[in-house]
Amino acid sequence: MPEPEVAAPEPAPEPEPAATAQQFGSDVPLHERERDPKGGILLNEDEDISLRYPAGLTLTSDGLEPDMSIEDEDLRLFDLVLQDAVNEDVADLHIKEGHYIHFRMSRGLRDRDFPKPTRKWIEKVIFSMCPEHFVDKFKEDREVDFSYFNPKFGRFRVNVFSQTSQWAMAMRYIKNDLPPIEKLGIAPICLKLAEAKRGLTLLAGITGSGKSTTMAAMVMHLNKNFRKHIVTIEDPVEMMFEDEECVIEQREVGLDTMSFNRALKSALRQDPDMVLVGEMRDATSIGAAMRAADTGAMVLSTVHTRTAASVPGRLLDFFPEEEREMQRKKYSEVIVGAVAQRMCPTLDGGMVPAQEIMIGTPLIKQKIFDGELNKLPACIEASEDDGMVSFNKCMYDLVENGRISKEIAMDNCTNPQQLEMWFQGIHISSGIV
Repeated sequence: MPEPEVAAPEPAPEPEPAATAQQFGSDVPLHERERDPKGGILLNEDEDISLRYPAGLTLTSDGLEPDMSIEDEDLRLFDLVLQDAVNEDVADLHIKEGHYIHFRMSRGLRDRDFPKPTRKWIEKVIFSMCPEHFVDKFKEDREVDFSYFNPKFGRFRVNVFSQTSQWAMAMRYIKNDLPPIEKLGIAPICLKLAEAKRGLTLLAGITGSGKSTTMAAMVMHLNKNFRKHIVTIEDPVEMMFEDEECVIEQREVGLDTMSFNRALKSALRQDPDMVLVGEMRDATSIGAAMRAADTGAMVLSTVHTRTAASVPGRLLDFFPEEEREMQRKKYSEVIVGAVAQRMCPTLDGGMVPAQEIMIGTPLIKQKIFDGELNKLPACIEASEDDGMVSFNKCMYDLVENGRISKEIAMDNCTNPQQLEMWFQGIHISSGIV
């Protein structure tokens, strides 16, 4: 008797491939998404990056869980605003009563679809951030500067002010995790300037030109490679440094010291190798910085002017006419270098710093001592072998290297006629008059 046929077993179903960022349907709740190895959760390509850390949830070692750390509804909304800002990699936030919140990104301002701030909401936010010792000053002056640290997102520089009798504030996001120095696009000579044993180096540029980032990179370079004692005096403290090879103390004006001038005097008694001063604001702070540089410390600071060659003239503008000659000669003795920056949009959608660099060579010192400040641009152009570079040369190199367009270079250079000639292959030395 023939044996009955046995049906062949059905093949086992193939395992479904793991979900990817392309396969989530709009009906898959965010809290059920897989974790992204880069942080947060996986998103579809058409989803806003601000969803990476979903509203009301926090990322833990066990996955996404409800964030119950903030009970107040107003402060929870502010937490979501900061969360969105950090996800979008913003530079600044602009918040004022009765208007949409705006973020400044690499390509400009964009409004965000949060509820328009009310007076009650913005006052609660301000007083939740403002240091207690600044509250009375804020109520009296109607404006205040301070730094705000949030454990989830990091540090912000905050300016709160009144406009048309309504509250407003601007917040600058301070990215404490700088990319590797070699990827910042700053000239290697900047790091060499930081290594000087004494003297004064100034970083110049308008607001948003990357001065603070370059200054932080110079400190990081020392911190990784040299055994030095560094004291910073800032208003407010921005980038936070952890001691590696260096011993670093950071003092905030209004919190740790009452003024730049007092802190500078005190710093000279603290055995510093470098003193970092957040900004040169007046004749008193400039005079104190030059005295510190003259007595044996390396001083690093910033000043608001557009070119490296104009730095000496800008410093002298702070002093009365009868003091300028004396201060000019003093500056000629302590100058180590001056670096001016302009941020330029790149062809690939990023940003790159263009730098003009003036170094305190004997030639530069002599021109400053003699009061021939108008000859400094020509001295910079003629001193490329010493590490100096003009904005025009920097722009030309960025175009030749495929980083920026000719149009961007022409918009940001100091001598468009000269740069246009270079693009046409015509190179004429200006010489030193």
